[in-house]
Amino acid sequence: MRKGVITQWKDNRGFGFIQPSDGGKEIFLHISEIKVASRRPKVGDTILYELTTASDGKLRATKASIDGVPSLPVRKYQKVKKGSLMKKLIGITVAVGCVIFATEFKGSRSPTPITSFTKPGCKIKGNISINTGSKFYHVPGAEDYESTVIDPTKGEKWFCKESEALANGWRKAPK
Repeated sequence: MRKGVITQWKDNRGFGFIQPSDGGKEIFLHISEIKVASRRPKVGDTILYELTTASDGKLRATKASIDGVPSLPVRKYQKVKKGSLMKKLIGITVAVGCVIFATEFKGSRSPTPITSFTKPGCKIKGNISINTGSKFYHVPGAEDYESTVIDPTKGEKWFCKESEALANGWRKAPK
């Protein structure tokens, strides 16, 4: 290793020049050659370096360090522990079980389409009011027709004709 003192340092550009201790021509130093210093170099710092000739024929300092300045602590990277295959399988099994449980026992206000249509082609909806318990029928095009859901488990029905709904004690829904 050679030794010298920084005579010029352009911190904003990251380079400077070293005057070798044994005399001779100034040596170029780039900040990238000082890998482990705990601070940036400054004029007057003693530098330990190796001398190399660049491809353009100029001399430059490499593998440099600032004499008397402590090195940065070496970072020890902690390896991420990989979970065992068994733990992963248990986790996946529990997640799948939760999804199945949630979908199987989720309460639904609307019955499945298969149970809703007890009479194919019949479009009049017989709905029981939640508030009053009154039985109303809704015809296509009426105000609440699209939002009305028929639930046969609650006694609600589909009718093919208005006369059929009236005969069974249902009243036409108010508009």
